[in-house]
Amino acid sequence: MCKIFVRKEVFISNKLQYFLTHTDPVTMAWNIVWRKPHKKKYGYLKKSYRINGNVKTKEIYIGPDEVATKILTDLATRELIDETDITYSGEIILEKITNTLNFEEILTEYTGDERASRALKNVIILMTLFKESKRRLFLKRLDKSIFKSSTDIKYLEEVYGLMDLVYNSLGDIMYDLLKNAIKRHKISLKYLMVDATRFKVYKDCETGLIKFGYSAQKRRDIPQVNLVLGVNEQQIPFFVSAHPGNTSDVTMFSDFLKTLRSKYQILNDSARHKIIIMDQGNVNEETIRYLRWLIRHKFHFISMVRSSSIGRFAKNVDISEMGLIYTREITKNKETRIYGKIIEAEVYGRVFHVLVCYNPDVMRTKNAGLDRRVEIVKHETSSLNKKGGSLDGKCDVVNSLIAKHSLKRAMKVIKNEKDGVIELVVDEEDLDGRRKKFGFFALFTHCDMTPVEMIKVYKSRDLVEKGFQELNTDFSVCPIRHSEDRRIETHTIFTVYGYFFTSILRAILKGGGVEYSFRELLYTIKSGRSVIGYYEHELFKEKRLYVNRPIKMSDELAEIFRILKIGVPRYDVKLEPCPYDVE
Repeated sequence: MCKIFVRKEVFISNKLQYFLTHTDPVTMAWNIVWRKPHKKKYGYLKKSYRINGNVKTKEIYIGPDEVATKILTDLATRELIDETDITYSGEIILEKITNTLNFEEILTEYTGDERASRALKNVIILMTLFKESKRRLFLKRLDKSIFKSSTDIKYLEEVYGLMDLVYNSLGDIMYDLLKNAIKRHKISLKYLMVDATRFKVYKDCETGLIKFGYSAQKRRDIPQVNLVLGVNEQQIPFFVSAHPGNTSDVTMFSDFLKTLRSKYQILNDSARHKIIIMDQGNVNEETIRYLRWLIRHKFHFISMVRSSSIGRFAKNVDISEMGLIYTREITKNKETRIYGKIIEAEVYGRVFHVLVCYNPDVMRTKNAGLDRRVEIVKHETSSLNKKGGSLDGKCDVVNSLIAKHSLKRAMKVIKNEKDGVIELVVDEEDLDGRRKKFGFFALFTHCDMTPVEMIKVYKSRDLVEKGFQELNTDFSVCPIRHSEDRRIETHTIFTVYGYFFTSILRAILKGGGVEYSFRELLYTIKSGRSVIGYYEHELFKEKRLYVNRPIKMSDELAEIFRILKIGVPRYDVKLEPCPYDVE
């Protein structure tokens, strides 16, 4: 019988130390086993694993004592053949999230093609991690990703064909993802907050989807695509739809409501509060009529009163009667406070609950800013009077400065030809009128809410705004490299899918006691890298060792792996046939 034992040599162990890439020990996925049949010593790499509860083993023979020692030393110190630095951690983490949502199975349901679905899933994950074009993702990034072996895309144009496969099912896929997320994760359904925005698209011509300018301002110089986004208080997107760039808010929200009623039954049944929050730029008589119509469909709305109208509400309240309704810490020793009082007032011909709010910090800041702007104009006027030049020229300079600082109604410059100077006429009444409105803003709604509830709900609008900011920065929503409408829309929705997966990940990590911004999270999860390559030795004959040696990950990344219960990748090898050159 042969004697089997495991022994750690002085210079080698199952924690291999390789020096060309880094100097941190990385645990090997294989044990080093020495056997002594007939008093000779032979080396093996041995790995145990489980399949359906049964323990299986693999072994790779690495030769007699001296040969095995040489191979192990080479693996620890020598540069590999075709050595390549690849990414793996972000792909593994987001794939874990997509697997909990059965994303690949959902895609297969709509494409009918498992290969295409796997490739699409991998492309969307890579889009989420790296802000690069499909061309660069395919030609450059995929070759240096752990997804290379599992992404069966034969040529670049096939990527666009895969996008076209799901174009007609983008909304249904999002809904299926949402249903699975609600089943498998702790997703809050207390609030659904909806808002719309416009993303600039770098095109020089209009299409069915891309339109120039905003519908309200009639600007014709900004090509854009509109997007409606609905999120919960965890900043997880529940709903997304793309619209032509000149679509009005009323039309977009109307389409959203129809889709919600016909397809998103789980939100109709489960979301306790469905709230549309409008900023002052979108408020007019048409939108108010539409928002009132939404009430019958169990929607609520909160909107901000236009700043030009705030004066008529502010004059009807006494600051001393306002209660504290909101506080937020700015620094360790400083916080901002908002005071408010609800009154009944008419807005666009109808009576609403109007919450008049006052922020003393904003009042002080704006007063200081106004004083500074007034002083700048006065100083420039005085300075010009000490110099030579025509009075008309001096008037032009001061008038430009007045316009720049938005003081046209408060200041006027006149020529005093007798004394050869220009004079500044200041309307103190106008300045006082401005100062009386500083720090005030007003919200209005149809539903009965306390001042605290009302400001809290309106402040939650920041979640949707943050979502738009994340899409525009960290997730590169802008489809600048596509020309066809269907691919522009598909790219946009794919980006929201990635935002969805990352939001789920953030929620899971927060439940584990770890909080990240989107930018920090994406940076951290894609920081893990590995070195792959091949090792050849005559012992293996017509085969060679494929070697995968991960670079030691950061503590932050290791913590994410732990919370998600993902095994930390280890130094791994496998025997593969050597390629043959066919001449």
